[in-house]
Amino acid sequence: MDHNSLRTKIAELSVAAGDGGFSARELAEAGYSLTALGYSSLSYMRLIDSIENELGVYLDPEADAEHYETIDSITALVVAGDAGADA
Repeated sequence: MDHNSLRTKIAELSVAAGDGGFSARELAEAGYSLTALGYSSLSYMRLIDSIENELGVYLDPEADAEHYETIDSITALVVAGDAGADA
């Protein structure tokens, strides 16, 4: 999956994990910042679980919070995790 497709997929998973708290449009308007949208800790756990199940990449839920603030930072984590799985 190329970087843009991966980013789009993570954005979609983020909206779904947010349990109706915001739309894809609202996420884009917030600069793809989950923090700006008040993403809950439960939503983060759902998102991490979704990424692991759909993309097959383990993410550490105990990682520094800044790694989960934006779609771009989460995408970077997934890319790094996927690269580590190939090693």
